[in-house]
Amino acid sequence: MSYLRIAAGGCLILAALSLGAARAESPAPKAPKTKGTPVEVLTQNNEVIKLELREVVDAYSDPTRLSFAKKLEPKMSQITWFEIPIEPNTKRRLNIREIRLADTGQKFKDSDGREYFFYSVVLVPWDGVTASWYWQAGSLSGVTRGQGAAKPLSIPLSDIKVVRFPKPGA
Repeated sequence: MSYLRIAAGGCLILAALSLGAARAESPAPKAPKTKGTPVEVLTQNNEVIKLELREVVDAYSDPTRLSFAKKLEPKMSQITWFEIPIEPNTKRRLNIREIRLADTGQKFKDSDGREYFFYSVVLVPWDGVTASWYWQAGSLSGVTRGQGAAKPLSIPLSDIKVVRFPKPGA
């Protein structure tokens, strides 16, 4: 009887191993390619561009974030930043409806000699009060959306009037 238990146990172990090997050999489902945040850009020429935003070029701290400051300090490292990640996050709702550029860019020279542009903007939330900030960036880069083949595109902030974000869940 004990030989029968050992044989049955061995068969169960072999079955479990072969099942595990079969699962290991089958291709795992591919994770969806990470995409950027969909935005609608209104240019100075009143052209509307649908863009999947993936990068902020000439960003001081991180090209995958939108970086805003309430006031400028003598050194970039002393500035207090309000940053919004570009990557879509289903757990965190983006509260900004649009970014309106209020003025032309101002050059700011850091102590290391590098120059950065700051643009006066008004952040318009979906709910709550609008606020004036400085947006530190040079241009927005991503992939065009809509009709036709998607193409990489970079738009200088100096060419932008408004950046609109779609309503969450829409």
